[in-house]
Amino acid sequence: MRTQKIIFSRQQALCVFPDKRSDLSKAISELHLDINSPVIVLIGGQIDEQQARATQSAIQTISKTAEDLNAVIICGGTDMGVMAEIGQTRMQNHYKFPLIGIAPKELVTWPNGPRSTQFLWWGKKRWPLAPYYSHFILVPGNQFGDESPWIVDAATILSNGHRSVTILINGGEVSRKDIELSLEKSRPVIALSRTGRLADELAGQPNRHKLITVAPANAEQQIVEVVHEALLGKKEKTLV
Repeated sequence: MRTQKIIFSRQQALCVFPDKRSDLSKAISELHLDINSPVIVLIGGQIDEQQARATQSAIQTISKTAEDLNAVIICGGTDMGVMAEIGQTRMQNHYKFPLIGIAPKELVTWPNGPRSTQFLWWGKKRWPLAPYYSHFILVPGNQFGDESPWIVDAATILSNGHRSVTILINGGEVSRKDIELSLEKSRPVIALSRTGRLADELAGQPNRHKLITVAPANAEQQIVEVVHEALLGKKEKTLV
């Protein structure tokens, strides 16, 4: 299993390339990550301009909560939408929580990595990895969604002895797959409404799954409370 440092313009990140999911525990060990932390799985895609302010506010709240709880955040890791925004927020606030990007290695690029200006034979462009992540796990796959089982398993491994939660911001079909896999693991899901697409769809469902909680993206205190309840088993009103 290959491990390398990716050098971005303002920082570097440790990256590992596991070949099969049974290698995931070893991959996490190679990244020197603590397998005893609360874990937030953050899922979603492009940020709609109309929901941008609420979305950015929610990501600020999630980031601060992760920092306060010494939690790990797992996200998709490409330089777009929610995935880019969480990295920017971490950098701007000088947060230290581990931020792990998990993506299909055939679809991404990085400085001095595979060229991003060319289309691959299946017609899909390579996306640059987002800067300001601390770690990356690049997994086999040639379409987005191939990384979903890896994300779910990584959250289980890293949260050993603690709880984990999946947080949805907007999202499409890949996020729907992520949620299905989270629920199969009995991992609670928080859908942040007013961010568009799948999150608003779930918010409008009167008979949604019992493990799915909805909170408005612009309701900072409510987001803090539901995340604390998911990760600590209790509501918390002191951290805002």
